[in-house]
Amino acid sequence: MSNNASGGSSPFLETPLSPSSANNVESRIPRFNVNGNVAIGEEKEHQILSLQYKLNTIQNEFEIERLQMQRQLNSVDKKYRTTIDELEHALNDTKFLHETNSSLNEELDSLRKDYEELRASRETDFKDLKRQLEDKTQEVDDLKLNYENEISVINSELQNARIASENDKAMLKRYEEQVSSQSLEIRNLNSVILEKDAEISNLKTSGMMNFQQNDTTEELTAINRLFQDQVKFTKQLEEANIKQANELKKLRNVNESYNFYKIENDKLQNRINTFEKLEKNYQDSQLKIVNLESKLAAWDIVDTDQESHMDLDMNNIQNPVDVIRNWKLLKKENLMLIDENSKVTLSSNNLKILNDELAMERNQLLDLNNNYEQNLINMKKLNHELEQQKLLSFEECKLLRKQLDEFDNFVNEAQGEKSKDGNNENYKDLVDEYKNKTEDLTNELKRINEEQRQQNQQQSQTNKKRKTNDSSSLTYYSQRINELQLENSSLVRDVAKKETVITHLEAKLKQLAELKEKKIRILQLRDGPLLKDQFIKRKELELLKAENNDLLSRSGADMIPKSVYETLNFELKKQEDEIFKSTKKFMRLKEIFNKKSLEFIDVVNSLLGFKLEFQQDNKVKIYSCFKPSNYLMVDLVKNTLVSNLNREDVIADWDELLKVWIEDRGQIPCFLATITLRLWEISDMNK
Repeated sequence: MSNNASGGSSPFLETPLSPSSANNVESRIPRFNVNGNVAIGEEKEHQILSLQYKLNTIQNEFEIERLQMQRQLNSVDKKYRTTIDELEHALNDTKFLHETNSSLNEELDSLRKDYEELRASRETDFKDLKRQLEDKTQEVDDLKLNYENEISVINSELQNARIASENDKAMLKRYEEQVSSQSLEIRNLNSVILEKDAEISNLKTSGMMNFQQNDTTEELTAINRLFQDQVKFTKQLEEANIKQANELKKLRNVNESYNFYKIENDKLQNRINTFEKLEKNYQDSQLKIVNLESKLAAWDIVDTDQESHMDLDMNNIQNPVDVIRNWKLLKKENLMLIDENSKVTLSSNNLKILNDELAMERNQLLDLNNNYEQNLINMKKLNHELEQQKLLSFEECKLLRKQLDEFDNFVNEAQGEKSKDGNNENYKDLVDEYKNKTEDLTNELKRINEEQRQQNQQQSQTNKKRKTNDSSSLTYYSQRINELQLENSSLVRDVAKKETVITHLEAKLKQLAELKEKKIRILQLRDGPLLKDQFIKRKELELLKAENNDLLSRSGADMIPKSVYETLNFELKKQEDEIFKSTKKFMRLKEIFNKKSLEFIDVVNSLLGFKLEFQQDNKVKIYSCFKPSNYLMVDLVKNTLVSNLNREDVIADWDELLKVWIEDRGQIPCFLATITLRLWEISDMNK
């Protein structure tokens, strides 16, 4: 009770009563009689407590409901604000969509114009390409004729060279026969000379002996004649011998030139064989080129820059090396184009994926646009209903104001003279009039709503038709945009290919220009290996040409031209230079070998403690670093070992170590290691 009296909301006590307070309560409770007054007081107290408890519970429930209502009001207010924000965002999105739609329509118009212009330019380019293709085919035919003429000229030159080689072979055979016959004659003449010398010696001896015996003049004259005849005959033999020697020299030179020509003929035959192979390859390549040109003729679009580049390469071809070089270049370009094709396919796949995503986004935007238009229609309906309600409320307000004015006028005119019945009748008339007017207004509003609904239905049907038309036009435009994008991507790829070809050709031109400049710079060098090689080849070519011209222009005289001697001399000098270079290289390698061998010996000495000395006859002398005066001599051929370490002052048990480590166990490294340890101990003891 005290708690409730103090203003607490709970009917229960916060703390239990103390004994003193309980006594006080008991003292405050009145003492009634036994007749029943005490029971009546207790009932009243219980009723008061229950009523106070009910009051507190009702207050608590009211507070809870009030808080719930406040919370609901806040949530409804928040939802209202969020819906207003969403409506504003939707309005902004619709404005943005309308603006983007207009901009896309403008871009579509510009793309149509660009596409028409580009198609016209492509048609003109295609016509130009066709015309250029015809020109190139004509040039290819002309080049074929030129190459066929050149091939016929080369074949005729080859036949002439073969005939000349056959003539040279016949001439060499004839020279061999002459040499063999002259060698037989020389042998016969030598035998005759020997016989005549023997006769002369016999005659001299017989003449000396007969001179003492016979002093007659006739014998002397006969002997003198005989001597004169012998002298003449010997002179003739000497002249014939000199002639034969000169002829032998000539024949030797001819034989050497024959061998040289034979070698050159073999080289030429090898070259002819290689030329025949290259000719076959060239014919195969020509067939391949014809097939490729037939394929190119079947194509709709032809790469003019690449064809002009091919024509330039075909014009520059002079030998099979150029064909191989161009084939390698084309192979590299083919690999580059394959890589570019793979990249383009990847980019096209990515573009397709992006196009599909754009189409999905476009469909989503169309759905959003439809939803937005539907929301706009609903909003218009709501706005129209609100406007109607507003008009209705305005009309009601006007009527009420008018009625109030009439009522005021009526009250002022009546001034309280009329009775209550008349006032009631006027009020009834006013109420009836108000009811009639409200019914008229409601009927008119119903009629207006029906008309508005019909208009909205018609407008929605027209909007649906327009939407279907717009959606079909949008799908058509999207398809056209996709086609134009694909054409644009193909054109961009073509442009990229042309640019790569242009850059490749520009790089080649730069390389050629740089090569020319480098050639000029290299010519300033004096000892360049490339220049030396070129000089040697050029000199050999000049000497061979001069020798060939001299041999062809030689009129059947048995003389060797000077150019043959010059070529032989040049080859001799070249061989001497090669020998000098090889000897120089050998000396350098020998020095390097000696240096590395010394390094090897030093490393072995520092790591293993032995100094190796390689001698002749496959012998190796080994010195220990702890006893340099003593050594081990190893013969690798005879597998023997000789040493001066087997003395008692050095190693006393030499024979035992040799028997244990080499004869029994066959471990030479362990034997050398034990010797090293023994020598180290001896040197340490001496220190």
